[in-house]
Amino acid sequence: MILHTNSQINSMKKILSIVSIFLFFSASAQNNFLFPDSSDQIIINSIGGVASTSIPQKFMNKFIFPDYIDNDLKNSVSNKIKANNYFGGGFLLNANLLLAKENKNADKKNLIGFGFGTNREANLKFPKDLFDLTFYGNKPFANETLNLNKTSFESLSYSYLELSVGQSFINGNVTSSFWSDIGLLVGHNFSDINFAQASLFTEENGDYLEFNLSESSIAVSDTLSTSLAKGFGAKIDLFYSRQTENSKLLISAENMGGIFWQNSSSAQLDTTFNFEGIEIGDIFQLADSVWSELGSIDSLLNSEKKNEFRTVPVDITVYYRKNLELILFDVLVNHKLFANYTPYIRTGLNFNLPLFNPGATIAYGGYSGLRAGLNTDIKIIDALKIQIGTNNILGAIIPDSATSLDAYAGVRLKF
Repeated sequence: MILHTNSQINSMKKILSIVSIFLFFSASAQNNFLFPDSSDQIIINSIGGVASTSIPQKFMNKFIFPDYIDNDLKNSVSNKIKANNYFGGGFLLNANLLLAKENKNADKKNLIGFGFGTNREANLKFPKDLFDLTFYGNKPFANETLNLNKTSFESLSYSYLELSVGQSFINGNVTSSFWSDIGLLVGHNFSDINFAQASLFTEENGDYLEFNLSESSIAVSDTLSTSLAKGFGAKIDLFYSRQTENSKLLISAENMGGIFWQNSSSAQLDTTFNFEGIEIGDIFQLADSVWSELGSIDSLLNSEKKNEFRTVPVDITVYYRKNLELILFDVLVNHKLFANYTPYIRTGLNFNLPLFNPGATIAYGGYSGLRAGLNTDIKIIDALKIQIGTNNILGAIIPDSATSLDAYAGVRLKF
């Protein structure tokens, strides 16, 4: 028996849905941050993309823009895959209204606001053997044992409504602000698969597969329900900003909370068994494919349906911007807790021109290595600013070697 892969069409559809429906790097990878001042503000942000430490953009483009993946390309990518790799993508869209109200004390402003948004994200930590198994199938590895240790896949989709409250303190030309968001989370779906110790052996003649799992687990949200609300939860965001005439500092911790999922399925996997095969069209189908196969072998699993609480990834961000008259310089540091994500740092320079602020950035970390981007702020009127950009322009210029691509856009209206 041979472990088959699905067609290019199924792979493309899965990857395309990830790119166009739920892309992710975190909203912190743009510059359109909310800084309280004496004005009322509306801010809208969106960002999406995919990135990997090892998979080049040229390979990912075959799924985004349907095209045949020939063996030469697969072989080239396989040779670049490291022992341990990261892959991630997602989409975030949010809108916030922040009102600055007069306080009896002229040196203070009361802050109150409202916001809503949606977030879809997925991240994968995987060994080289998983890539080869996914895109070659197991036929080339007859009489071999593939190492799937330390494979971890997480996907999450949720929307939220939030209330913002806080206060700004004005001391001369320095404004310090503290505020927080309290939000209601509506969970749409999740999957979580972890193989601490795992291997796959194909018998020489293809008669059977032997799948060894130890200290492993898999969990998915309710797959039978068609409801968009499969769980409810809450979160809190904390913010601090300090603004002077020529500098801005923002420190934040966002999405501290979780979702109570209804009727999710989970199993602890610590066994060895044989079966007729699973179908994997691409690496993002791993959780669904394995669960489908294992779920049909109840006698081998201690699977259960239950209501359970799961945390959402927490964003920690530090952002600093300095106005050097003709040049704007900024630095962003970001990390995600409870996700397969490495610390991310980005620095950029923008020209401070009257109508727009074109600039460039370089960054490292997250789901990828070194990358470069372009962005600009466009000032329509004094109160309206539009921002567009990418942190990963190299993915469009040199797709053979670049391993990430994203785009973002934002609007800020003050009144």
